[in-house]
Amino acid sequence: MRLCVVVEDKYVAKDEEGYFVENLDYIDKNINAIQWYDTKGEIEYQDDTPNLEITDITPYNQVLTDWQTAKDKYILETTIELRTDWDVMFKEIRSYLLTECDWTQNSDNKLSDAKKEEWRVYRQKLRDMPTTKTATYEELVKDKTHSDYPTPPA
Repeated sequence: MRLCVVVEDKYVAKDEEGYFVENLDYIDKNINAIQWYDTKGEIEYQDDTPNLEITDITPYNQVLTDWQTAKDKYILETTIELRTDWDVMFKEIRSYLLTECDWTQNSDNKLSDAKKEEWRVYRQKLRDMPTTKTATYEELVKDKTHSDYPTPPA
């Protein structure tokens, strides 16, 4: 195991994977860094004290615990949660479908009155879907070709 601890920065790297930890106050204030290379290491001091070679990392095992805690926190904070608010996602899809055909209801479009009526009925079916649907919101979000979706006029 390779371990690098920079005390003032509260930075700990284990096997080249580094994280900032909450607290290293339990380490002597005169220690600048701790380096560990599998079976031996050294302590670097802030003042003119010569580096100290070490052959036992166990006095600093708390650093490894703090590193794991920081890693776990980082993973938790950076994990993307999948959306599960299916009703909201469905409404976004429905709003998009309505917006895409807004032009059909403008008075200056070139559609016949019959075609405008087909689009009006389609749009109303979209608006009514929350009360007329047979599928769950999740199914409707995942399958835009579901039979609950009205077919737009040709």
